[in-house]
Amino acid sequence: MTEKNYLTIHSLTALPWHNLNRDDRGLPKQVREGGKTRGRLSAQSLKRAIRVAYELDSFTDATKSLRSRALPEEIVRRAGVIAVTNGVEFDEKSALKIATKIVKSLTANDKDAAESEGPAKEAASDTMTWLSADEMDALAGVLGSANGTGGTIKAADYIKRQTGSLSIAAFGRMFAAQSDLQTEAGIAVGPATTTHPIMIEVDYFTTVDDLGGGGAGHLGQAFYTSGVYYRSVTIDKKQLRDSWTGWTSPDAADRLELLVRSIVTALPSGKDNSTAPNTRPALILAETQSHRTAYEFHEPVKADFEGGYLKGSIDRLIEQATQARAFDPSEFGESFVSGTSVSADLTIGFEYSAASLPQLTKRIVEWLQR
Repeated sequence: MTEKNYLTIHSLTALPWHNLNRDDRGLPKQVREGGKTRGRLSAQSLKRAIRVAYELDSFTDATKSLRSRALPEEIVRRAGVIAVTNGVEFDEKSALKIATKIVKSLTANDKDAAESEGPAKEAASDTMTWLSADEMDALAGVLGSANGTGGTIKAADYIKRQTGSLSIAAFGRMFAAQSDLQTEAGIAVGPATTTHPIMIEVDYFTTVDDLGGGGAGHLGQAFYTSGVYYRSVTIDKKQLRDSWTGWTSPDAADRLELLVRSIVTALPSGKDNSTAPNTRPALILAETQSHRTAYEFHEPVKADFEGGYLKGSIDRLIEQATQARAFDPSEFGESFVSGTSVSADLTIGFEYSAASLPQLTKRIVEWLQR
């Protein structure tokens, strides 16, 4: 029997008036599916939201990571603190050259990295690099030591394929120039799309100039939509175990639980303060699988007689999950159901365990740690 190595979290979330993820025109992102225009939250925006939610609530700075073009400056800042603490003379300009070369060696070939030291070539690469706190601290420790500006410092001595950052292990990172150091993602995130067609609404607004004697000081327009979004996130237990080094740490279960909670609840933050569409998932179906399996809404859900797409979306998702088990019973293992719209009259044609959000996250973490 094929091992159930994957766990996919399917969710349906009804989002009121919002523009959480917009395109280059300021419109809510869209996709054409089943001949209809649907709302879309990109996978990239969802991964960013999950990572930020997880790291904002992380227990120590040591669990956090940074993805930036300015990592050399951050490493040098940390090195300067270490040097002052140790009473070591510190040459910030020289340290920045070394840090820049180290970071760029991950994303540019040796020739590009060497040439990028000159002031006129500082912008040789616009690539953002993602490092964990412990990796930055390790490099800073060398630069901030008595011999930190002498000799050759190799990135591979301090940055490994396996990482102590659960965020990096979850979503993976690529180093174009040193592929043997890049981290494979343990989690696959699909875009969230509405289960039905959407409309884009235009909001005409004005701002009042408090010192201008009344009247509008600015006129403008913004774009919004609403809908029921389906998304799926699949955790590859084997890959996550291979990418993350923190499995034996005392707070491993707490960190995993926080990540799972972020996966379930986090949303992109576009125009968040203007609309505050921070609703909780109406339905969550988490199921262990032999292979990555998601569900689809290619044929758009029709509105209920009195309006609304939520009930029809929930029924469609449960129906597909039931049909998938009938088609290939060996594909699925444990199933957990949660969400704000789960009630006693919800008919589910397969075995499952009902769970609150804390119970759901705990059970998923128990599965991960088996």
